[in-house]
Amino acid sequence: MGKVYTAIKATALMAMLGSGVVMAADNTAELNGLVGSASTSVVQDQQTLAQGFSRAGQRMTDSQQASAELLKQQEVAPAPRKTRDQVIAERQALTQGASDAGTKVLKSSAQRLEAGIYHEFVIYEASSRLFEDFDYDGFYRTFSVTFDADVHSYYVGEHADVYADLYLSRNGGPWELYHTTDVFTIVDDATDDDFEVLTTLHTGYPTDHYDVLIDLYEVGYSDIVATISSDDVDDLYGLPLESADRDEYVVDEVITEVEVSGGSLSVGWLFGLLGLGWLSLIRRRQQG
Repeated sequence: MGKVYTAIKATALMAMLGSGVVMAADNTAELNGLVGSASTSVVQDQQTLAQGFSRAGQRMTDSQQASAELLKQQEVAPAPRKTRDQVIAERQALTQGASDAGTKVLKSSAQRLEAGIYHEFVIYEASSRLFEDFDYDGFYRTFSVTFDADVHSYYVGEHADVYADLYLSRNGGPWELYHTTDVFTIVDDATDDDFEVLTTLHTGYPTDHYDVLIDLYEVGYSDIVATISSDDVDDLYGLPLESADRDEYVVDEVITEVEVSGGSLSVGWLFGLLGLGWLSLIRRRQQG
């Protein structure tokens, strides 16, 4: 009998998406200029606030895990890519259109000053965290961005209702919108009002390094009131990301064959022959 050898045959690709939906890695959305992702905010608790920045994947806190479950329930429909310049132009157009129509939908910063409203905004700090990498290639489908926005004025306890646009830039390319937050309230320079956005990229994001940019808006106004990006904070620079349609886990099936003179037999056949021989031996002993 010849040597025994093992043949490894890759037989299956399992797409383990956080949403529970299996997607093919066919790059269709990317070729069509479409992207798809799901995002939600994370309730900040002591466990989450104590979580530090790391370039390696981290275990989710209970609060983050609860938000991740909400992400799985979101329906994700790929949408056209939208650059930061396009978003800014659209908001400015709303201001101009409202002015021409004699209505007040969005105001400019100049109109804020004319109304005697004097306050300024700043994004004090921002960080990111990496969570889900199903194929263990070092590029993540799920990540979060956390930032602390403050508002300052002559009055103690000043507060403002704001929202933020979040962008990704692939390897120095154009900033592309991936999420607009709901409205939230910031108070003065409070240190316990961090805002965290958890995101799973589903389609249209090639495996690469991405920078993050955050634009802050005051509700009712079209102008950006504060910005922070990878140019300001290293934690927003070069995140290793990929969409879920590229984050696939490869399962290998192991097929063992036994080489014999004149051909080969599978393990199943070998065990079958051994079984017949064993039964024959038992019968002979019983007859003897």
